[in-house]
Amino acid sequence: MKVVILCLLFAVGELNANNVHLTGAQKEIATKLSAECAKESGVKPAVLAEADKGQYTDDGGLKKFIYCFFQKSGVITPDSKLNVDDAIAKLPPGVDKAEATKILEQCKNKSGKDAVDTSYEIFKCYNSGVSTHVLL
Repeated sequence: MKVVILCLLFAVGELNANNVHLTGAQKEIATKLSAECAKESGVKPAVLAEADKGQYTDDGGLKKFIYCFFQKSGVITPDSKLNVDDAIAKLPPGVDKAEATKILEQCKNKSGKDAVDTSYEIFKCYNSGVSTHVLL
């Protein structure tokens, strides 16, 4: 389950995408945060498995997981304002930072009905816009 959760850090792998892996230190942090957020959100493993394949549903548990992970990792504020600089700084080597910055700038103003929904909209926006995906 940790593998599936970690893939949700910023993006899911796609067959035609360039993929990069988290560093050892990033994996440790992501594993810890993922476990905490999976427990707090109550997200079902099957929902995470589908998200790992790029199949997003309006599942409340998935949205809460993403919000929790983004908040605990420091890339968003409690009211779901995206901190682009912090998000970029947390990406592993190999990610095109210029592309990621451009996409995050476009996504940072996405909004939803609440902070959880807003985080989910930012997540979907970023995943649909980048060509490099973060994996284990």
